[in-house]
Amino acid sequence: MKKKLIGITPRIIVEGTVSKQFVNDTYMNAMSSLGFIPLMLPLDNDDIESLLDICDGFLVTGGEDITPSYFNQENQGSKGCDERLDKLDKIVVEYAYNHKKPMLGICRGHQAINVFLGGDLIQDIGKNHQSVRHEVITSDNRYFHFPKEMNVNSYHHQVVNKLAPGLIEIARSKEEGYNEAFIHESLPIISFQWHPEKVPTEESSKMIFNKFKELVESNK
Repeated sequence: MKKKLIGITPRIIVEGTVSKQFVNDTYMNAMSSLGFIPLMLPLDNDDIESLLDICDGFLVTGGEDITPSYFNQENQGSKGCDERLDKLDKIVVEYAYNHKKPMLGICRGHQAINVFLGGDLIQDIGKNHQSVRHEVITSDNRYFHFPKEMNVNSYHHQVVNKLAPGLIEIARSKEEGYNEAFIHESLPIISFQWHPEKVPTEESSKMIFNKFKELVESNK
């Protein structure tokens, strides 16, 4: 059987005067372990849709903040915004949505899916969710049978606020009630504020990646 191709959004690092596009090994390894071929999607490609056409699914990755104008706000604490990343994430999210292709969002990717489908964000919630673990409360849904409460990692200072049309919340932080995960009501879209790729042996991470594999392999 031909292996499925998963398009992965890149992020940017600047070393001196050199700007580099990259994808963390943890994302690549997660997709390879599912039997997929991971493909980094390049920025500033005039014919990006021809590349998206050959992908069987998409992973929208973590990273710096989204430019607030994309969700009709002034900058009130967003950091490291780069419109090259915003532009590509928007193209990928809208393409997956319009073509009904499976999509997995993680951290910034979770926020990007919400923003580019019509939702918005809280730009700065402080440091309580940066490099910590915390409890989330889950909701019954058609894709996942998570425990009612789970302990997950956290590497963010922004959160989803208003959900975009069609998105259904499936987890929220126990202490503050912030959105932590959603799925789409009918399309093969699953998305998480935490980082399952950092802890691939945890049961919840296995559930997430196995479901993404199922969605990709069953998608026509």
